[in-house]
Amino acid sequence: MDRIKDFLLLVVLVASLFACSIDEAQPLAHKKLVIASDFLYPKDAKFFAELSKKEKVAIEIIHMRADSIQYRLKKDGFNTNIDLVFVQSLLGIKALENQAFQPVQNGFSDGELSELKQIQNNWFLVGKDPFVISYLKDSLDKPSTYRELSSDYLWTSPDLASVDVFKAHVRYQFQKKQGNNQKELKDWLRGLKDHRIAYQEGTDSTASTQLLLLKYSAYSKNKLLAQMKKRKVIFPKQLYCDYFAMAVVPQAKNYAMTKSFLLFWNENANSSKFLQHFGMTALGRIKKGKGFYISPEEILALLSKRN
Repeated sequence: MDRIKDFLLLVVLVASLFACSIDEAQPLAHKKLVIASDFLYPKDAKFFAELSKKEKVAIEIIHMRADSIQYRLKKDGFNTNIDLVFVQSLLGIKALENQAFQPVQNGFSDGELSELKQIQNNWFLVGKDPFVISYLKDSLDKPSTYRELSSDYLWTSPDLASVDVFKAHVRYQFQKKQGNNQKELKDWLRGLKDHRIAYQEGTDSTASTQLLLLKYSAYSKNKLLAQMKKRKVIFPKQLYCDYFAMAVVPQAKNYAMTKSFLLFWNENANSSKFLQHFGMTALGRIKKGKGFYISPEEILALLSKRN
């Protein structure tokens, strides 16, 4: 009888200890940062392993288009499990322009996010994505400026959607630098369209040999193009750029971790080794009284206009 009592006592003791261990483990199990992104995939969580280990938090990435993120956030409302939105283009910000995001700047002391740039509707620019020109070294087609693509050469792009951002830059240039010369602007854009040809992707062993206009991220992530030794990449002097950006979802379930993520990015904002994983280049420091060569806010305003 005593043995039975001892056995039952042991069972109760083990059960209580097990229950305690579950209760202690639950907070860590629920400590998670969920990022919705149109360019990151679940496997890319490895790039944030340092932050994940430091904060003892799981980082989950949900890949979906920007318009799908907009639909999901609207549908879920304050019940969404998404904490942070991370997009690869001003086009993504445009697609989400009707979505409210959480203001966070006031939650930081001065200088804590010194390497990032906050723009309209509480978005943070976190990296540049230059438009580059790429051609074969032994090719006869060797432009050095964007304008030549509208007059002297046939060009193409594996990422035509981003060309809308490029054309917004052209419009801005004429409005601010050329006295709003509408005829010349129309000729510029018409020539760009007339000189565009169909993109040929190439084969598994041979990349496209065409003259390309594309964002640097698209080039660096295309293994066939990036590994082609004969291909040259040109960054024009008056550089047009797209931007990677992130924003915090209102009522984010793990708001504290979204702030940690922003701080983590700020610490790595000028690390080329870190940024190259995403095809980004650093925003670069902005001198007092001087902004970007072309303001991202201006480009966003012009994206709604068509040729």
